[in-house]
Formats: sequence, C-alpha cells, structure tokens
Amino acid sequence: MPIIETLSERPEPIAPSTLGCAVLARFEREPDTLVIPVVENGRPVGLVERTAFLQKIAGRFGHALYDNRPISFAMDAEPAVVEGDTRIDAFSDIMLRGGPAALLRGFIVTRNGRYHGVGTAATLLKAATDRQREYDARMADQTAILNDTRAQAITAARAKSQFLAIMSHELRTPMNGVLAVAELLRRQPLNEAAQAHVQTIVDSSESLLRILQDAVDLSKAEAGELELNPIATPLRAVMDDVQSLWEPRASQDGVTLMVGYEGDTELAAVIDGVRLKQVFNNLIGNALKFARNGVVEARLKAWVEGDQIRMQARVRDDGPGLDADRVDSVFEPFVHGSGPDGAGLGLSICRQVVDRMGGRIWAENNQGRGATFAFDLTARRAVVEVEPPSNVSDLSELNLQSAPHILIVDDNATNRVVAQALCEMFGCSSELAEDGIEALQAVQENRYDLILMDIKMPRMDGVQATQAIRALDGPVSRIPIVALTANADPEDAKHYLSIGMAAVVEKPIKPERLRMAMNAALSTTQAAAADENGDGDGEDARAPRRRAARRA
Repeated sequence: MPIIETLSERPEPIAPSTLGCAVLARFEREPDTLVIPVVENGRPVGLVERTAFLQKIAGRFGHALYDNRPISFAMDAEPAVVEGDTRIDAFSDIMLRGGPAALLRGFIVTRNGRYHGVGTAATLLKAATDRQREYDARMADQTAILNDTRAQAITAARAKSQFLAIMSHELRTPMNGVLAVAELLRRQPLNEAAQAHVQTIVDSSESLLRILQDAVDLSKAEAGELELNPIATPLRAVMDDVQSLWEPRASQDGVTLMVGYEGDTELAAVIDGVRLKQVFNNLIGNALKFARNGVVEARLKAWVEGDQIRMQARVRDDGPGLDADRVDSVFEPFVHGSGPDGAGLGLSICRQVVDRMGGRIWAENNQGRGATFAFDLTARRAVVEVEPPSNVSDLSELNLQSAPHILIVDDNATNRVVAQALCEMFGCSSELAEDGIEALQAVQENRYDLILMDIKMPRMDGVQATQAIRALDGPVSRIPIVALTANADPEDAKHYLSIGMAAVVEKPIKPERLRMAMNAALSTTQAAAADENGDGDGEDARAPRRRAARRA
C-alpha cells in the first residue's frame, strides 16, 4: 500500500513574516499552486490555502487588511499534519471523518516532524483513482486468466467425457455379449455349481457396466454436460421399478430389502425418473455391500405443497456404518464408504444428480448400527394419464405361436448369435444382416415379419436403415422394427420411436424384455392390418400394445 510521502508535492515554503501582498503575487504567478506551507525553523506552523486566501483579499477592505501584514494573520494556524510514512488508506479515513472542509484545506507532510511537502484533495483523489485503475487492471487480468483456465478445464473435461463415452461403448459391446450369452446359459439345464458360475459372470459383468456408466456420468458432470429429462413421473412406479430390480439381487445375497413409498399412489412429479432411479440404484447397491445383519431399507415419502411436490428419500443399511472422518467426504469421487469395494464413483454420481435437480444429499452415521443416505428434492406436480395394464402374457400367446420370420441386423457377431438364439427360443425363424445396407437389400428381396435393428453400425446405421425402409413403397415400409441399443438415454429412445421404430430394447438383452417388445410390435402391426381389412377393434385394440412397446 502506498504511503502519503509518495503523494506529496514540494512547493517552496514561506516564513510566518511574509507579507500578504507577496503571497498574493505568488498565487498570481503560480496558478496551479493550491496551498503554500508556512514553515519556521524547518517545522510547519501554518498553511495558506489559495481559495480561502483569495476570498479574504477580495472581501471589503481585504487589501487594506492583509497586503502589508504578515501572513500569520491570514494563514490556517492548525492545518492537518501527517508523517510521510503514513498509509494512504489510513489517512484518507481520517480526512473523510473530518468532512469536506478538511479535504479542501489540504495538509502538510512531515518527516520526523520537519516539513517535507504538502498534499491536497486533488492528490488524494488522483491517488485513489490510480489505485482503483490499477486494481481494475489486475482484476481484469485475473479474470482473463481465470476465464482462460476455466475454458481449458471445460475443454479438457469435455475431451475426457467424449473419450470415456467412446471407450464405454467399445467396452459395453463385448460386455453386453457376455451378459447375453450368460442369460442364455442360465436357461440351460445346468447343475447347481454351473448355475453359480454363470451367476458370478452376470453379477461381475453388470457391476462393470455400472462402473462404466458411473465414470461416463461423472465425466459429463465435470464437463457441465450432465443433462436431465424432466417428464411426468409417477413416484409409486419409480419405487416399484427399484424394488423389481433389486429384490432378486438382495435375495441372492441373503439380504432383506424393504422398499416403501409413503404418499398418494397417483402422485406424479415433473422430474427425470431415470436419474431418480439411478440415485436409488447407486445408494441401494452401496448399502447391499455393507448390510451386516441382512437388512436394507429404501423409502420415499412425497407430499404436495401448492403446485410443488416435496420428496424425502432414505436408504438405510445395518452394516458397520461410516468412518467418522468420511461422513462429509463420502460423496467425493473415488472415496469409499466403509470398505474397499467398488470404484468410489456411485455416491459421487448421486450428489451430482441431486445437485442438478436442485436438491440436497447427505449421509448419517447410525452409531455402529449402519448408515443412512438421505436426499430431499422438490419438483412441480404433474398430471399423468392412468393407463390400464396390458396383459403381456396374452400378447405372447397371441403372436409368437405364428412363428414369425425375423431379420437380425447387427455388426457384432456375438450379438447376432445371441439374438438368433433368443429368436429360436421364442419359436421364431431368423436371418442375419451385418449393417443397414444389407438389411435394406434383404427386406426388398425377402419377406420378414419383424426386424431387430442395432443402432451403431458401419456404412449405414440403424437410424438411417429405418428411415430408408420407411421410405420404400408397399407393405415392406410397414415392417415393425425393434431397436437393440446400448444408448439407453430417454432422448435417444424418443428419437428412435419418432422415426418409425416400434420399440427400444436396451442391451444387454433380457429375454423377457425382448419378447415383450416383439409381441407388442407384432400385435400393433396385426391390429393395424385388421383395421385395414375391416375386422377390427381399431385404435382401442392397438393402444395397450403400443404402451407395452413403449415400456419395453
């Protein structure tokens, strides 16, 4: 911080005996001089301020009173005096407390009590302006550096996110094949030991896929690209889905899983239901690792406040609990709760998702009786149309008895083998194509009842192939197409349906889900054909089948 001495000017001082006419003459010669110090024996005794002195001279009898008298009669005998090493900001505060008059009078600067210079309001103002200008320049430089650093960090995070997305896809493809083959093996007449080995393959593969998804989501969050898709979501259905997903796994682990929902069963919130389930899935998966006495509770409480829905979610386990020094850091990336299992990503993803939803998430230690992970959310209330349940088993009996002929389109040989084996299991015949170009040629040369279409393929992908088939003339343009994809993003699925696909089935392929989607797609086509022939029940007959296809 600059000191007062750096602001002082060094005008020639005058003695107290200097006549007023001499001072007036000097002010006339030096129009820029604002104050003249009065010094005796090297020490300041007064200060003549230009404006004040000229006002006295200009007054009635001014010249008669002051021209031939010593300046000591007209000077300020008690000026502000400050040592030169005083900080500018400290002295400025003192002067400001003295009011505007103190600034106008100016001040004398000393060094060890002896005259060193003078200062004025103008010098203080200039110093303050220069200081502010320097501060603004420094802040501008720092802001530019920070913006540049932030831009570089975002670019790096996006590059990492894109790299992880590509690597995730490359790893998912073989892992999906492993899981699909394992699902086929589970349906074979194996002995108990072999079934256990197959289950280990399934569990390990699903765990790896979850880690991959967590890594991709965390990278997206760091790059500011973690997107939400808020839609009308029935909250009871969310908990039903969570229970259906985790009950088999909990049963295998010998854990009692209690999933509960407290609230209006028809209550729906405008929220990203997929991300909400992801948070529950990560918290429940984490709790199952540490359930010591075999109990995990997952509960969601929801109630209405005006047009908002308040949600309180709790996931509790009865394991060893959290280490005291990790309660606050457990949501950081690569931090484990009470043990070494996992990659330490799931809880961090939970925090990122809850934060993006505008909520709050935290952990509580239950004093040696496990841990509780809690999060609170608020969302707009939604009104959803209650759909009558469709009888999937009836759809199965209705369609697959006719042994439809299926075209399987996938560039991955393992995926083609798995899909063909599943079609055989369902009693369907099938043919194979390796990309969209082969599929487009096949549908123009042969008759198929349904197409199972992969999305990412060389030469022509699944989206392009679907659009090309829909652009053909005649009945071939209406062949039902079911997408088989690892791109489970809701926006992607919505796009696939919008271009004419009948359903979307996520990889790794679950036989029940694939059968349900095929049934629904075939049933919708059959109902449409019946309508055209004048047999049908029309739209009412097709509606539940379309809903079944969307759910698949």
